[in-house]
Amino acid sequence: MLRSLIMQYQPTHAAVVFDAKGKTFRDELFEHYKSHRPPMPDDLRAQIEPLHAMVKAMGLPLLAVSGVEADDVIGTLAREAEKVGRPVLISTGDKDMAQLVTPNITLINTMTNTILGPDEVVNKYGVPPELIIDFLALMGDSSDNIPGVPGVGEKTAQALLQGLGGLDTLYAEPEKIAGLTFRGAKTMAGKLAQNKDVAYLSYKLATIKTDVELELTCEQLEVQQPIADELLGLFKKYEFKRWTADVESGKWLQAKGAKPAAKPQETVVIDESPSEPAAALSYENYVTILDDVTLESWIEKLKKAPVFAFDTETDSLDNIAANLVGLSFAIEPGVAAYVPVAHDYLDAPDQISRQRALELLKPLLEDEKVRKVGQNLKYDRGVLQNYGIELRGIAFDTMLESYILNSVAGRHDMDSLSDRWLKHKTITFEDIAGKGKNQLTFNQIALEEAGRYAAEDADVTLQLHLKMWPELQQHKGPLNVFEK
Repeated sequence: MLRSLIMQYQPTHAAVVFDAKGKTFRDELFEHYKSHRPPMPDDLRAQIEPLHAMVKAMGLPLLAVSGVEADDVIGTLAREAEKVGRPVLISTGDKDMAQLVTPNITLINTMTNTILGPDEVVNKYGVPPELIIDFLALMGDSSDNIPGVPGVGEKTAQALLQGLGGLDTLYAEPEKIAGLTFRGAKTMAGKLAQNKDVAYLSYKLATIKTDVELELTCEQLEVQQPIADELLGLFKKYEFKRWTADVESGKWLQAKGAKPAAKPQETVVIDESPSEPAAALSYENYVTILDDVTLESWIEKLKKAPVFAFDTETDSLDNIAANLVGLSFAIEPGVAAYVPVAHDYLDAPDQISRQRALELLKPLLEDEKVRKVGQNLKYDRGVLQNYGIELRGIAFDTMLESYILNSVAGRHDMDSLSDRWLKHKTITFEDIAGKGKNQLTFNQIALEEAGRYAAEDADVTLQLHLKMWPELQQHKGPLNVFEK
C-alpha cells in the first residue's frame, strides 16, 4: 500500500510516522485516555523492527517523537509544508485528522480509496474541518476514550455546531440553544453547563498539535531511491517472494523525484517505538435473529448493500455430511447478524426453523445481482446445495484474495488473516466449544456465545475484503489472476 501511494503520487518529500513509546501529554491530561485498548500483542511488536528496516530501505524518512502522538508530528509537518506552498496528502483512516484538512491538505483512506478535502469533510461529518475538534469534544470518541458531553451524540453535535458554531459560542450564548430544532434542545444548555469541564477537556484531547518541536524541517524529508540490496535481503528473509522477484528483475519501481541514495538513509527516530495496535472489533452492533420479521428486515438491508459477507455454521467440516446450524451476515464493518436455525441444547430459545429461514433467504442467496463475499465459499456453497440452494453472486472470496496477494504467506484461514491484516484476535471455535473428546458441536453451543462467534466471522470476512481488495487493485498481475 505504501509502495502504491509512492508510485501513484510521485512525492519528492514524504515521511512515515510512528508513535514513540511512553506516555504523551494527553495521558497527563486524562488518565483514562486510550486506557481501554489492549496491550500490543508480542507477535505484532516483533514486526515493528523489520517494518522500520523496510521503510528505510524503500528510501523513506521515518519519524517518532516522544511525548506526543504520531498525529501531532503529522499535523506539524502538514502545516509547515502548507506554509511553504507544498500540497500535502495524509494517508489515514482516523476521523480526528479531518481537522487538518484545508484546500492544500488532503486526506486519503487507502482502505476505502476515498479522498477527503474540505467539501468531503462536510459531506461525511456534517461540519467543516475547522469544527471537527468541537464535534469530537461534544460527542466524544470511543476509539480514543475521549469522553465528550453525556447525552450528546453525532446528530446532536451536528445540530449544535451547524446552528450556532463552535464550543466557545455555545458556552457564550447558551440562551440560543433552546431555539434550535433538534430533540432535547430545550434542556441541552443545562447539560452543557453541567459538563463544561468535560467538554473542554475533550476539546484538548481531540486537538492535534501543529507546533511540535522537531529536529528537522519538512524540506529535509526527501524521498530517496530504494536501496535494492537491502530490500532484497529483507524480502528474502521474510519470504516476500513476489517482491523479491520484482527487485531481482528491476521492476521494483521508485518515485520519479527520488534522490539517489549513495548510502543507506539514516532513519530519523526520536525515542523509537511501535505504533499503536488496531482497536479491537466492537460487538455492539451484532444481533441474533430469532423471528421472521427481523430476518425479513435484514434481507432488505442485504439487498441494498454494495456487497455483504456471508458464512454458514454447521456441525461438521465435511460439507456433504454437514447439517446447517445457522447463517451469519455482515453489511458493513461492525454491523453483523446471526440467524440460528438448529441449536438444540437444553433450554435453547425458540428459533426460526431451518426450512423457514432458507425459504426466506433463498431468493437472496440465489440472486446473482446481489454481490457476496465469503471466506472459502466453496464450503458454504456445498452446504447450501444440500438444501436445494445454488449460491450465486459470489463476487469475492477472502481466502482467494489472500492467496493471490501472497501465495507463500503460509496460512490463509480467517483467524490468521485477521491477525495479519486487522491486528485482531478472533474468537476461535475452541474458545466456545472446548477441546478434545468433550468438544461441543456448534448446535450445542449457547446462542449468546454462538451468535457473537458467527457474527464476528461475517464481520471479519467483510473487513478483510475491504483491506485486501484495494491492495489487489493496485497490482494488475494479481488482479488479472483473481478476475480470471
